[in-house]
Amino acid sequence: MMQFIRVLVPVFAILMAVSGQAAVVGNLYDEQLIVESQSREALKQGAATALERTFVRVSGRRQVRGNPVVAAALAEPESYMTQFRYQRSKNADGLDELVLKLSFSPRQVNATLQSAGLPIWSANRPAVLVWLIADTTEGRQFVGADAPPELLLALEVEAQRRGIVVQMPLFDLADSANLSADQLWQMSTNDVRGASARYSTPFVLMGKLSQFSTGQWVGSWAVLQGDESSALESDGLTGAEVLSAPIDYLADMQAATYSVSAGAGSGANTMIHVSGINDFAGYASLITYLEGLAVIQHANTVWLDKDQLIIELVLKDDMEKVKRFLSLDGRLLESAADTNSSLPRPVRGYYQWAGSRL
Repeated sequence: MMQFIRVLVPVFAILMAVSGQAAVVGNLYDEQLIVESQSREALKQGAATALERTFVRVSGRRQVRGNPVVAAALAEPESYMTQFRYQRSKNADGLDELVLKLSFSPRQVNATLQSAGLPIWSANRPAVLVWLIADTTEGRQFVGADAPPELLLALEVEAQRRGIVVQMPLFDLADSANLSADQLWQMSTNDVRGASARYSTPFVLMGKLSQFSTGQWVGSWAVLQGDESSALESDGLTGAEVLSAPIDYLADMQAATYSVSAGAGSGANTMIHVSGINDFAGYASLITYLEGLAVIQHANTVWLDKDQLIIELVLKDDMEKVKRFLSLDGRLLESAADTNSSLPRPVRGYYQWAGSRL
């Protein structure tokens, strides 16, 4: 018997008082759960459960067990483990629990997903600004500000489950002036868009929750991306249950856009022109950044002159997906072509290196 720990994991911590478009999600390949003993059988069962959740988080797919390659991996999870340890802790009721913490090999996990024909969703993921109001016996309160912390904890747990980067508003004077509790309760997308503009996140999740006397939760949600919006409803007996639907919806939407399918465009090459490289440190950072994107296999410099260079990109997918990744963090900005200069190689795009922004 085992269960996942309902705690705030620093790796996936909800971002507070931070603005920006993307974040690098660390420890995608780590997991922890509660087990009954330190027996070999409990370790294998716990490792299989944790590995399955890792496959879900890295692939961006809700269900992976039905894939025969994944099923075979889950039958022998120990070979994927790079380390594990046990830790004693106390739960909310003050009872002792045995926590199993595991780390899995990124290389083996990614290779298995590729062999299974499943996509890989890298750690560079778009942030989601969350405006959430809850109607309980305490009245209507913003989650993350005045509402009891249980809902914020449940939001963190669900975000961790799918690897979603959640950002909460500052709830400062500007937010108070820009968005009232009544406006959010009315689910006014125009008002929420206006209040969200200062945070510059690609996605906004807005929602209202009501809890009945029976303890049942119901929720209404809207996901905003640019000028587009989509609505959904959810319900559940716990905060985690009512929050799982919008988190799954967001993860599915983001993974469809930013994950890289095995073999898609593999071996394709394209040339880009990059300016703004002033020293070797900048050059090294640029190459490291490009090769760290899941959609790029290699970044090879083929021409260099002062602060500009031409880079040949060996892609795992198409250039349009590369542009989606680049738009997340603003480190490599698309620029206009310089018509007054001739380049030794034809290029597909012109970019300006803005350096480290994350």
